[in-house]
Amino acid sequence: MNQVMTKETLVEHFAGRSTALQRTMIADWLQQPANQKQYIAWLDEWERQHLQYVADEEDALNRLTNRIDVWEQVQQPAPIDEKQVRILPLPVFRRWLVAAAVTLCILAGLYAVRQQVLYKTIETAYGETRQLTLPDGSQVTLNAHSTLRMPRFGFGDKKRAVWLTGEAAFSIKHMPDHQRFMVYTNRGVEVVVLGTEFNVYDRPGGTKVVLSQGAIQLNYSSPTKPVRQLRLKPGDAVSVDPTGQLTQSHTTQPAASTAWRDNRFIFKSTTVREIAALLRDTYNLQVELKDQALGDRTVTGSFQARNADEFLQVVAELLEINYKQKDNTVTFFE
Repeated sequence: MNQVMTKETLVEHFAGRSTALQRTMIADWLQQPANQKQYIAWLDEWERQHLQYVADEEDALNRLTNRIDVWEQVQQPAPIDEKQVRILPLPVFRRWLVAAAVTLCILAGLYAVRQQVLYKTIETAYGETRQLTLPDGSQVTLNAHSTLRMPRFGFGDKKRAVWLTGEAAFSIKHMPDHQRFMVYTNRGVEVVVLGTEFNVYDRPGGTKVVLSQGAIQLNYSSPTKPVRQLRLKPGDAVSVDPTGQLTQSHTTQPAASTAWRDNRFIFKSTTVREIAALLRDTYNLQVELKDQALGDRTVTGSFQARNADEFLQVVAELLEINYKQKDNTVTFFE
């Protein structure tokens, strides 16, 4: 039976004012997965507006400590056998640490559960790419070993925002109300767009944004400097290294930044050390060099590789070197 459930009915239910008949109707309505998502979304909205309980961790900790002290005071000392080992109660400071640890674990657990309910995370494995269509119609191609997090409910209602770790190519759909699209990274780089195509790279080796079409605003904040706002035009690129140093540049071939979508790799005076980082991030391979001088050797060229084996074979031919692989370790040598 396909029932229609109004938001007002569920609000009364959340407030504990629903009748037995209404509760039965809600239970039947929740048999559909789509209705379950709507239920969670309205429940989250109602809970935000009607906070049931706000924990006072400090007060709870003080009450717990007082109870421990009172309990110790009322205990009568038992006769002590000389052969028994005396066990001393925990000092007050240690009791405080134990209570604090328990409180933090509970809060962390609640936070993790809430994050899982409110946000959806899409991940790719090593060597895998995935094409996504977001609820607003925007297209995203997620590179290998990358994560894209986005709100599970209400995406695009008031804000379009995603959180990226790894690398992704974006083709953002322009909205009639000119609603912005936000991409957040782990290094303080925020990309603000209306409708455009660009690539975002955010890995341990640094963060890089390359604009292919349209225009974007890039916000960058660091612990030592105020927020910087940069306007990028097609071909502009901005890089931030692990130390937080920002560099601007321009390329005549911005499409090269998204060549990986077609399993194509484009190198321009790329060092072996940079290639080693690419192998680590894309295929989970650790590179060892028999001769450290190999790390400074460079490669220029373009080739296609569908997997790690094809990649290694082509690179070895370009460098005119040999390699051997054992499990996840690859050794380059002359």
